[in-house]
Amino acid sequence: MKRDGCVTVEERARITEIQDSLIERYVEQREAIQEGNNCRAIRLEFEIKERCAKKEEIEHWAAL
Repeated sequence: MKRDGCVTVEERARITEIQDSLIERYVEQREAIQEGNNCRAIRLEFEIKERCAKKEEIEHWAAL
């Protein structure tokens, strides 16, 4: 796969998928906090961080 600083179609699709799942997790986390379910909110925070890291990794490699 040639790298020229552009994101491939596959990478763009994966980034979009991750962003969509991040939105879902943020909504779930807000609901958990509103319900007082701190354990669930914390678990969601870890999922959010993992997804953000994966998205950044893809973007980093796409920039090479």
